[in-house]
Amino acid sequence: MKTLRVIWLFGGLWFTGVGFAETPLKLKLQTRTATNKPVAVAEQWLPSRTAIIVCDMWDLHHCKNAVVREGEMAPRMNELLETVRRAGVLIIHAPSGCLKPYEGTPARKRAQSAPAAARVPADIGTWCQQIPAEEPAIYPLDQNDSEDDDPAEHAQWAGDLVAKGLNPRAPWTKQLDVLRIDQERDAISDSGEEIWNLLDARRIDNVILMGVHVNMCVTGRPFGLRQLVKNGKHVVLMRDLTDSMYNPARWPFVSHERGTDLFIQHVEKRICPTVTSDQILGGQPFKFSAATAGKKRTQILLLGDSSTEASFPKKFAPDEPQLEDTLRGLLASAGGLPPCDVWNEGVSGEFVRGLLDTRYDRAVKTKPPADYIFIRYGLNDVRKREDFEQNFAKDLRELITRLRQDHPGAIIIPTTVIPFAEDLTADAPAAKRINDLVRRVAEEEMLPLFDLYPHYATEQAKGMNMLNYRRYALSKVPENLRALATPYLSDPRGKDPTIVVMDNRLDAIFGHLPGWFSDRHPNLAGYTVIATATAKFLQPMLREKSGLATN
Repeated sequence: MKTLRVIWLFGGLWFTGVGFAETPLKLKLQTRTATNKPVAVAEQWLPSRTAIIVCDMWDLHHCKNAVVREGEMAPRMNELLETVRRAGVLIIHAPSGCLKPYEGTPARKRAQSAPAAARVPADIGTWCQQIPAEEPAIYPLDQNDSEDDDPAEHAQWAGDLVAKGLNPRAPWTKQLDVLRIDQERDAISDSGEEIWNLLDARRIDNVILMGVHVNMCVTGRPFGLRQLVKNGKHVVLMRDLTDSMYNPARWPFVSHERGTDLFIQHVEKRICPTVTSDQILGGQPFKFSAATAGKKRTQILLLGDSSTEASFPKKFAPDEPQLEDTLRGLLASAGGLPPCDVWNEGVSGEFVRGLLDTRYDRAVKTKPPADYIFIRYGLNDVRKREDFEQNFAKDLRELITRLRQDHPGAIIIPTTVIPFAEDLTADAPAAKRINDLVRRVAEEEMLPLFDLYPHYATEQAKGMNMLNYRRYALSKVPENLRALATPYLSDPRGKDPTIVVMDNRLDAIFGHLPGWFSDRHPNLAGYTVIATATAKFLQPMLREKSGLATN
């Protein structure tokens, strides 16, 4: 049965929408846990109670690459808008600062004439740079210099804009023409208050934002994600129909695509859920083409056990830079080196035979063609592999053979293990057994050896327990001290809860207990030592390969 909702305003009718038997939009809303694991929840949204806001899809931009990416994304975006419009979703076009071409049009008047909401948030007309949930987080991108154009191309682009009589810093004049505006159904506004009134008049609580740029306008504008979230709307980001303003030459020194992904993860953890266009259109989520990828990046792959993976630092300090992040940053800060991606495929408890027999094909073979591969195993092999001396060397050679086949352009780098026992003198026999075999295989296979052990041992000698975290079973703690461990238990409801801290904060309380310092897994400081030594080892190789070697 057809129903009609109306509002009587100033002696006339202001239509808020016509509802038929509606087919809900079936969406999977993705958020992330504190440790960055994605979590999906299925929801169904009525189209008549849903709006899409298209943020700042301008015709031009001061960044040439931003225009190229926008042009690639716009056809898919328009296809989605056409589909949901037919279903009854309200489309709000929000090309900020570019409303003059639309003055007097029905879509513009539709936004201007929306009845004033009974509750208009006091700050809905202003930018919102942060909500409380973001306060404890490390901001994922340095966006002080956000243009990723080649400098020469950017200069040419700015000159072309000036030649057209446009301001090269703000050349936008309207929304991109690819996105069709339906004057009979859509609305046009860049006003937080007007858009709030539109949503209120139509009783719309569900809002999807798409457009550019996710780390600036999409999150911060008066109609952006933060304002809508903090004022009670059920808002999501269309994560495949957005882009970021990010320069890979700035921290965290990742590709532009990865930079966008990192900010989207920040949104999912701290601001609101995300969805993708394929949930409505079918097929696959939109992806930018290789033409927008920027400069070729050197690919570095790390293989190893828990001393590579860093599972506890990732769990207990997930927002802080990890081994792969620090290594990438050190290489970028050295200057004159090619941009690098670092893939950490370490897994706790793994040994070489386990890697080969279980996950090699999905975790190693499928990675982008690597330029450098670091192999650091042995600490688990010495305990788990029968006839260790013979089989460990055999397994290493088999791994090297497969890596040569699957990553033929890679320089493979066997690496010695770090000191791993509480007493360095007691550790020497096991470490020597492992590292002697690593050296022998590297020599026989004519591969460069990265001797990490002495670098780590030198730093460890400065303070025996500075580089390892503390992991200790609560059952070993005297009863009168257990309450003091409560805030630091990794699994307080488990059968045998464990105290885990990344530093010395509890040493004064528990340091006298036998075995308190026995876990030698690196903490973030330890991984910084590993990253620093690795970067120093790699720099001359990268310079030589890039033709930048110095006499």
